[in-house]
Amino acid sequence: MILHRLISNMSLYLLLTVVIEAAAAFALGVRSMREQSVILFANLITNPLLNCLLTIVQFYISPGAYYYFLIPLEMIIVMVEGMIYNKFIELKMNPYLFSLILNLCSYLIGTGILKAARAFGG
Repeated sequence: MILHRLISNMSLYLLLTVVIEAAAAFALGVRSMREQSVILFANLITNPLLNCLLTIVQFYISPGAYYYFLIPLEMIIVMVEGMIYNKFIELKMNPYLFSLILNLCSYLIGTGILKAARAFGG
């Protein structure tokens, strides 16, 4: 039961991240299928890893420790994704700034969607 819920939650987080970051990248001018695929690939690597690490932190340290680890882990994700974007996407802006913008969008919008869903019984 716990494993099923964990997998369901992680799948939802990944789906939200992919959709939100693809939309944000599109708004920033990344429109080709190849470049959008790079963003998808980067998120398929980093998002499950981030959520697994944060789950481990909550389980083995404490639920409150989540917030102490969130920002440092997110910054590592921003750097890793920035490296991927630097290598595989031709951007008009700094790839690390691009990565930061995408990750801020996915975190803030995704968190808002999840909180709204919980407030309405979802």
